[in-house]
Amino acid sequence: MYCDEIAQEKFSLKYPNKVPGDYDISEIQYTFDFISLVYKDDSTIEDAVREVCGKYDLSETDFHNYLIENKYILGNANADAFSEQLKKYNTKSLKKILKKNGLKTSGKRERIERRIIENGLLGGTYHLSSKSRVFYKNKKRRIAIFNEYLTNYYFREFNEFYMDNYRKKEANIPIEFINSHINKAVEDKNHRNYIVNNQLMFEHFFLKENYKEMLRYALRNYCMNLNPIWKIDELKNHGGLSTETYDQMLFLKEALGKNRVISTYYVIWDSFDFENIIVSKYDGYRCLKDILNLKDYNRIVDDLENRFYDNDDLKIKKITQKTLFDF
Repeated sequence: MYCDEIAQEKFSLKYPNKVPGDYDISEIQYTFDFISLVYKDDSTIEDAVREVCGKYDLSETDFHNYLIENKYILGNANADAFSEQLKKYNTKSLKKILKKNGLKTSGKRERIERRIIENGLLGGTYHLSSKSRVFYKNKKRRIAIFNEYLTNYYFREFNEFYMDNYRKKEANIPIEFINSHINKAVEDKNHRNYIVNNQLMFEHFFLKENYKEMLRYALRNYCMNLNPIWKIDELKNHGGLSTETYDQMLFLKEALGKNRVISTYYVIWDSFDFENIIVSKYDGYRCLKDILNLKDYNRIVDDLENRFYDNDDLKIKKITQKTLFDF
């Protein structure tokens, strides 16, 4: 529900400006992906190494040596070394492996297993170690959370956050992580990062179909974009209302009702405790009513620009009792 530019952007708490080129590559990620391919998807060691190296732009030789040195894969010294790996295959799957490699598929399971071992068909001369299985199970939760909700952030930073918060409920971990970015944007008075991270939180709750929380974060962006107090000297062509917020308000009016949107607006506005304002609470309410009554988007933006953002005399106002409560 947001533009592709935002969808592809990543945010870092550690690096506010230029992020190192290899910062997005994590040993946990590519090791997990490798083990998952072999352990869960039945790939061979060689195929899994090739796929992971292609995905993360790694050297196949270096990655293979890394797996050996860290004992994620072990050499197949004898048939016993294969026993655990073979257990996850049913007989039909083992026959498919033989057939794929042009070998006989006849005989009892014991003979079929021996034929696979003798020809080194499961990962060539290597197999997954027990350490790999433990690693997979221990990292599965955090990788799943990251891949589902947090791909606009850096895994290295999420992993550190996870290690400090892993005892919390799984549903709360991504919310608290995104909120840490929102809080950092407030601390830095970074208008753009505030808006985009609130938008990402909106998207998180969209996946959960939690319309009440979606409304909260959509209105936070609505209020802050009406009063961009951290970019007061950059208001030319500001507009005050994004197309995303306009569409979100109409969507949420259908989901929750017009009265719910307006009553929540009052609460969210007051939560900002603005020391200075550009657009009053009442004008924000009128603008919101225009949106919910399907007034044309461009007409709303033109009105905001003419009355506030292109008017130097009205750029900043001190809050008064009237602007806060005169409805």
